[in-house]
Amino acid sequence: MRILYIFTLVALVLFSACDSPKEKAMAEIKAMEGQDSLFSPEHIEKLKKSYLEFAEKYPDDELAPEFMFKAAQRCNVMAQHLEAIELFNRIMEKYPNHHISEEALFLQGYIYENSLHDEAQATRVYTDFIKKYPKSELTEDAQLALQNMGKTPEEIFESFKEKDTVQTP
Repeated sequence: MRILYIFTLVALVLFSACDSPKEKAMAEIKAMEGQDSLFSPEHIEKLKKSYLEFAEKYPDDELAPEFMFKAAQRCNVMAQHLEAIELFNRIMEKYPNHHISEEALFLQGYIYENSLHDEAQATRVYTDFIKKYPKSELTEDAQLALQNMGKTPEEIFESFKEKDTVQTP
């Protein structure tokens, strides 16, 4: 029985030692994501740093752009808007052909418009987005943002009401 116990213990040690640093990092991230509903600033910051560390250590991993994107989202939640924009830029530079680059560009415009209230930058980004991704699902959203930028919610509501009136026979 004692030999079985020692063998099991040795097997567990060897098995846990075989985990690569990358696998350990992913396991830690998964565990933190499971607690992401806590919404504590400390937890969000720790998770953001873990995402960025993974993306920096393993830039060729398929999860790297997605983790960088998630880090940018956490920056935005924490009102670190300029850092979020910088991360979205890094995604577009490092992973220009990744599907997430499209959303990264759109979200830059959104942050400029809604968080930083920089209509000139938002207009530039949305216009670039429409040119770069004319067939995107987000293109219509970018066009609407450009049409309604600077308007109050009441003005936007009125413009929709007017369109309904014109379209109704």
